[in-house]
Amino acid sequence: MIARDASGRKFPEEFVEQLKELVAANVAGNAQLVTRFNDFIRDAAKAVGTGRAGESADSAALLSRWIDFNLTSYSVVSTHGLALLNGLLSAAENALIPKAPSAPGTRPTPEPRVELRLEGRPGDRVTSAFLVENHFDRPLDVAFESGDLIPATGASLPASRIAFEPATLAIAPRGQAVVQAAVTITRDFVVGQTYTTTIRLLGFPPKEVGLSVTVLPPAAAAKPSGPPRKQTKPADRRRARSSR
Repeated sequence: MIARDASGRKFPEEFVEQLKELVAANVAGNAQLVTRFNDFIRDAAKAVGTGRAGESADSAALLSRWIDFNLTSYSVVSTHGLALLNGLLSAAENALIPKAPSAPGTRPTPEPRVELRLEGRPGDRVTSAFLVENHFDRPLDVAFESGDLIPATGASLPASRIAFEPATLAIAPRGQAVVQAAVTITRDFVVGQTYTTTIRLLGFPPKEVGLSVTVLPPAAAAKPSGPPRKQTKPADRRRARSSR
């Protein structure tokens, strides 16, 4: 591939190579067309001269074939004519409308970072959802990965503690889908800590989702309702005796 300058202008050598390719493709296509046309003349002469079982083709059959040929020809001309005009218009736009050259080494600007904040107690399964949108004219297959859950102090927890539902997405052009991020707070989570990580979308333009999980203390034991019951002291045995 011949390099271009910063403005996107083609060098003369590139025009020469492009012209050579066009001429070679045209010659090969014309050779195939001549061979096919000769075969068509030979087969058409046989088909028109005789019908099935050696009988001469009648005028009704010839008329039917002629009408079918005209309709098919019109369909081909219409379809390829529209494609030709669209192609010429695209070529004119690319050649005549200047486009700002992209700076070397630049990367697509990532979308604004989404932040998911979860909190729960030991034993809880906490979830949060986020939206994934496909702004392109082609379908996208998206998967998810995350880093370890890192607290402010102490040991981090593996990324396998985070589950995505669904695990992968197939988003149609200009479509969107919702994903659930779920975390089960097990005994490994330290009460009072907030664990953070970053979720990355694979097969998608640069996009990151922040996730934080705050571990709350266990719920206090339920207190009995009403005033506490007083313990009854045993009655004096002397009072319980009958007088003699």
